[in-house]
This record gives sequence, C-alpha cells and structure tokens, in this order.
Amino acid sequence: MKTFEATCRIVTPLFMGGASQQPELRTQSINGVLRWWFRVAGGSLEDEKRIFGWAGETSNQGLVRIFIKEPTFQPQPFPSGQPGSDYLGFSLKLTRRLAVPENETFHLKISFHPKATDDDIKKFFSALWLAFNLGNFGSRARRGFGAIKIEEIREKGGSITNNCYDLNFTPSDDLKSWIKGNLEKIKEILKPNPRKDIPYLFENFEIYDFKSDNSWQSLLNEVGKKYKNFRQNERLNDRIVFGLPIISIKDYKGLRRASPLIFKVINTDKNNYTLLIIIIKPNTHKFTFHPDIKKNVKWDLLTNFVESIRRIYP
Repeated sequence: MKTFEATCRIVTPLFMGGASQQPELRTQSINGVLRWWFRVAGGSLEDEKRIFGWAGETSNQGLVRIFIKEPTFQPQPFPSGQPGSDYLGFSLKLTRRLAVPENETFHLKISFHPKATDDDIKKFFSALWLAFNLGNFGSRARRGFGAIKIEEIREKGGSITNNCYDLNFTPSDDLKSWIKGNLEKIKEILKPNPRKDIPYLFENFEIYDFKSDNSWQSLLNEVGKKYKNFRQNERLNDRIVFGLPIISIKDYKGLRRASPLIFKVINTDKNNYTLLIIIIKPNTHKFTFHPDIKKNVKWDLLTNFVESIRRIYP
C-alpha cells in the first residue's frame, strides 16, 4: 500500500461545514471537488469509479482513501469591510458564516489500495493538482474563497512536491509556463475523452492573469468591484451566464447552475499572491448550460468581462 502525506495551507478563508454550518474540514467535500476536476479534465467514467469509488448498483470503495488531520483553530467571521469582497461573499456575510481562517495548516493522508497501479496514482494526482491549483473549496468557492495551497507532498519521508509523478505542485513566478507545463502532462496522463454535456478542460477553459499583489484581500476586493460594476451594466435576464439562481426573476429563482466564472488566488511565495480568472464557455466542445433553459445564453459576456486581461492558457 502506497501512502503519501500532503501539507496544506488555507490561503483564503474556507467556508466548509456540515448541516450545522460550523466550520470544519470534510473529506466528502474535498473528494467531491476532486471528482469534478477529474470529470472536466476528460477522465473516463470507468477510471472515476475505480479510483474514487461508486455508490451505484455495482458499488465499490475505490482505490484511494483520504484522511484529514484537522487542526485546532479559532473560527473566523466573514472578513467584511471591503465592498468588492463583500459583494463576492454576500451570502456568507448575510448568514454570518464562520470560516476556517487563512494560514491554518492541515495534513492530508492519501493511501492507495495495493491493487492501485502507478497509472491510477498518476490519474489521482492529476485531479489533486487541478483541484488545488485551479479550484477552491467550500461555499463561494468560485468567487475566490476556500483557496488552499499544497505546500509539500511527502512519500516515505522524502519530499516529492516538485516531481510528484511528473507533476510540479510548487507554483512558479512564471505562472503561464507552470500551468501550461502541468496541464500538458495531465493531458498525457489522462488520455482524455470529453464527456457529453459537461465542460472539457482542454477545449472550454480559458485562464487569465488578473494581477498580483502582496494581499489576497486586496485582490478579491478589486476583482469583486470590477465584477459588480460589470454585472450591473448588463440586463438582468442576461446575467444567467454568471450562474443561477437569480432570485429576483421568477423563472430562474428555483434553478441552480454553478458559475462558469472562477476566481482563484494563487500564493506563489510567502508575500505574493496572483488572482487568476477562469472562464468556461462552449468552443469546439459543446455542453449544456442548464436542461431547463432553452433561450440563448450570452456567453460573450464572459469574454467581455476579461477583455484587456492577459490570457495565459491556452
């Protein structure tokens, strides 16, 4: 049985919890994000079932187990006071959600079943790289909250962070080359086959470098103000492209659709942060926005939002 330990540090406040909404780190939530990134990267359904497990009629437990060594922490209230970040986390502020605070460190123990091959392990670490380096966790994850950095991965006491089955988990100052190099390797590992009706990373995702700063708060505040101003200049019915529900419109009040716009804070070193903007839109590979919406979705609004911002992928 191969076992690894990842040291993780929370970069932006993490709003994760169970039914009580009390802040805690949950393996179910982390596994869910890993599976989503595996799917959009073109990982096969058969591989997903084998690696992550399956709860259908032919249920199995999967080849990998994740255990969280949860730290003792003081829950933190939503960091209100800046209009842009308040806008991005409006529901968190409204409900007075508590967070696992930034800079808290925790450990993930990752254990593989003896039947797991090196190919299985590579595919799992591909999903891990995507989830932690392009995605976030918990509530308002697509609006920049719940960013977590993997600071080190160890196997048998030695660090493999910079060469973990050919993947590099340490962000480079040259983010464009670092992201491109890792995504090319992930494509080689997964040999992807995009699934019908869902986005496909290598044809639908575009990544933009918003800016860098020595404060993640400043970055979320600035992009939040830009996002608010942009949305308010668009017709309410057209804003569905940014995600659902829209509670002020009857037809969209009961619908749910995760936003195709993702804000991701990368901590490149101790005092430097970069905010990435990821947009997901139909290009070569088409996917369904929502099965109950027949009107044309104004995908161009996503492109307009990132106009004049440097694109770093593809």
